[in-house]
Amino acid sequence: MWRIQLVTVLALGCALATAQATTPPTRLAWAQNGELVAAQRNAPTAPDASQWRTPLGSTWKLFMHAYLDAHAMQEPVYRCQAGQRQPDEEYCCEPGESVSRDEALARSCGPYFEPQRLGVSAAEWSRYWQAQQAPAWLLALRALQPATEVAVPDLLSAIAHIPVAQRLAARQALSRVALREPAVLAALGSGPRYKTWSWHIGAERAGGAAGWLVDGSPFWFGAAGTSRTALQANASWIGQQWPVQALPDAAALAAQPCVEVSFFQRYTIQSVKRGDGSEAPAGPMSGRYHVAFARDTQLTLDAVPTLWLQRDAKGTAIHARLPLEDYVARVVDREGNAAEPQAARALAVAARSYVLQNAAEGEGCRPIADSSQAQRVSPNPPSAGARAAAAYTDGLVLTGTAVRYHGTQAAPGVMAWTDAVVDAKAGAAFDSILRKAYPGASFADALAAGDCIALPQAQLWLMQRQPRWRAQLRQQPGYEPLGESLRVCQLQVGTPHSDQRQLVIHIREWASREGRVTLIHEYLHLAFRHHPSGQDEALIERLAQRLADS
Repeated sequence: MWRIQLVTVLALGCALATAQATTPPTRLAWAQNGELVAAQRNAPTAPDASQWRTPLGSTWKLFMHAYLDAHAMQEPVYRCQAGQRQPDEEYCCEPGESVSRDEALARSCGPYFEPQRLGVSAAEWSRYWQAQQAPAWLLALRALQPATEVAVPDLLSAIAHIPVAQRLAARQALSRVALREPAVLAALGSGPRYKTWSWHIGAERAGGAAGWLVDGSPFWFGAAGTSRTALQANASWIGQQWPVQALPDAAALAAQPCVEVSFFQRYTIQSVKRGDGSEAPAGPMSGRYHVAFARDTQLTLDAVPTLWLQRDAKGTAIHARLPLEDYVARVVDREGNAAEPQAARALAVAARSYVLQNAAEGEGCRPIADSSQAQRVSPNPPSAGARAAAAYTDGLVLTGTAVRYHGTQAAPGVMAWTDAVVDAKAGAAFDSILRKAYPGASFADALAAGDCIALPQAQLWLMQRQPRWRAQLRQQPGYEPLGESLRVCQLQVGTPHSDQRQLVIHIREWASREGRVTLIHEYLHLAFRHHPSGQDEALIERLAQRLADS
């Protein structure tokens, strides 16, 4: 069991202390360096976190999601029937629609994760979690009930014992939860990923969240109200308790998209020497180097093994393959600085959005030049402040507009770094800075959005025509109307296609009839994705041509 470290927030007065006798208190607990850290808002005395208890609420779905992912199960689709709704089905999908595993976790669709529906046996469940050395309460399948009450340290221990691969899968599924409430996003950033929960303690409503900080540390939060109202009311307080320098752990970094940087793209390198003055050999670089350029300028850099020195007939070049968040932090250092954290966070989101919009995926890495025509990137390891800015906005990008920025000159769709600094000094949060610079953009998760430039009107057009097409399409077996998860993105290069896991359509244009046929064609692949009809190209094209004229 973790040792307990206590953080106390001063009481506001006896009246509040008395009210807390009947109202669920506002509490927060998380792991830090093998210890359990706890905070209680307005507590008159130091809280004893070892005595805290909580109902599971919806947090039990985290463990079923992990079990399904670990076993690579192909569970049956959950479809909301057009007739009478089942209990809790309003959190799942609209009548006639279906929901995926990740969507079910983010939406808190309890019926999806019912063990009986999934065919999960109590014996297999127990064996799996016993192998993970999970706490005893989690070994019982019958414990997966919202009313089950457990000690908060035991819940955190269970979350900590979810294997790394399943933690990363859950973090990805829960990315959309972190983006739902603007005030919560501004206060906590996108680094923490969590499953919200709501239940009751006695006659009082209680709610909160449980999940992971950006570094993989488990956390739990509970307060009076629903999960939404509790988070909205306490997000600023929560953000003041957490460590501000938490960084992604090694597993999270390894899972990030890779960015391949060509340094000093517009400058001819004359020589690269080690710190002792000897000529540096081609290959991985580690330690201090002195780089001399043809224009009589020099640079000293501290390389790590991710940098690579290349010598060939074309000359001398330095490259690096960097995890996305390491790349973003280096851009923050080079294009701005971390002196004003909110401005640095805004720049981190802009830099992340830019690289994903402009560097096409290659063989495992997105190539981009270190250049003023693209983004300048520091060859040195990023500063602590820049890493913190990237981690705070982990995976957060802007969609719906092409993202550009400049050092001093703002323009429509172009953020000026100097303006961001001024706004930050005036008290603006990073999300406000970005909304001011990119008024037509919306926030999304990088792995889900990729290089998507959203086409919301095309998406709306499809949604408005679904009712018109329904009678024709229901004559074909396997048709499933699509809901709010569908996204349409503008394709810069390549062949139009659709992503059945993410429910994303990539097209070049939809203004012409040919473009609309392509849009409908890819829509139909998604609408029939769980049936062989979805793989019948001839059928899909015939339907698309017919629907385009209807």
